[in-house]
Amino acid sequence: MKLRFVLTWLLIVVALTARAQEPREVADWPIRVEELLAVHRFELQEGFEFDWSAEARTVRSGTLVVIKVDPDIVVPRNAPEPILYAGDRTVQRLNRGSGSGVIVGLIPGDIDLSAAPLWFGAPGLPESVTAETIRNERRLAERAEIRPFAREAVERVRAEPLVANDLAELLRTHVADLVLQYAPQERALAESWRLPVVSAPQKDRRP
Repeated sequence: MKLRFVLTWLLIVVALTARAQEPREVADWPIRVEELLAVHRFELQEGFEFDWSAEARTVRSGTLVVIKVDPDIVVPRNAPEPILYAGDRTVQRLNRGSGSGVIVGLIPGDIDLSAAPLWFGAPGLPESVTAETIRNERRLAERAEIRPFAREAVERVRAEPLVANDLAELLRTHVADLVLQYAPQERALAESWRLPVVSAPQKDRRP
């Protein structure tokens, strides 16, 4: 009888612990970004294909943003995750942010963050987002009174422009530094970007 009581109690404790560790479900979309922590414009010598939308394009410049968010929004799930938007485009999330509540994001092209709002829209797949999807999501954001950050707030966190040869170098240097500074829980991710790239040996073409 005593053993049965102990086993029952252990099962209850395990169930409560598991429930406490489950991410809180966020049902109301859109959701505003809590705070803008840093803004860096970047330039690349060699462009890359930005495929976080249905209309892929080559990107050679843009903006890196560091934002504070509700960690429950960005907890990894085995399901479509909320999509981050900036004005008329999607934002590529470069880290998870669930441990720190901080996301480093890449916005393609020129953008004025004092005129373009930042927000999380309904869960989905970024590669399926069309211009019409963004228009609909932005209408919902405006209806929810999600507004751009004040110009003073943007200028206060604006940092020096960044230059790199390509996206890999941008990640290896500047983005890794931002992750280590603002989301040190993801040190392993930053260090993975800094691993040396080993080229495959070329075959000997001698006859």
